Amino acid sequence: MTLVQISQRQGHVPVTVFHLQDRVNLGNFKELEQTAKDAYDNGMRDLVIDLSRSESLTSIGIRAIVIIHKLLSTEKAGHLKLAGATPSVREMLEIAGITQFIDIHDSADEAIASFQ
Repeated sequence: MTLVQISQRQGHVPVTVFHLQDRVNLGNFKELEQTAKDAYDNGMRDLVIDLSRSESLTSIGIRAIVIIHKLLSTEKAGHLKLAGATPSVREMLEIAGITQFIDIHDSADEAIASFQ
């Protein structure tokens, strides 16, 4: 099973959405990171990672999100937002300090609408 399903949405700006199909773990984190690098190389600058199908989050999943955030932060125009996190995943992101740097929204639609 592929970890990431990709869609393109048009909000105020074009937004790429990564719909995670499972939790990110040691066996698949490289797929997420490589997918982000490939999309970035092809022009993606605004990204929403939809976590609604991820019931939990591992430390390697948090690491992958940080790597993607750094990738998109190399240019002032790049942005990453998270969406659809369960309460336990949201709590993990808060404990890890991710919410200080990356916005979390209740839904992908809300995250997409927040890009300017």
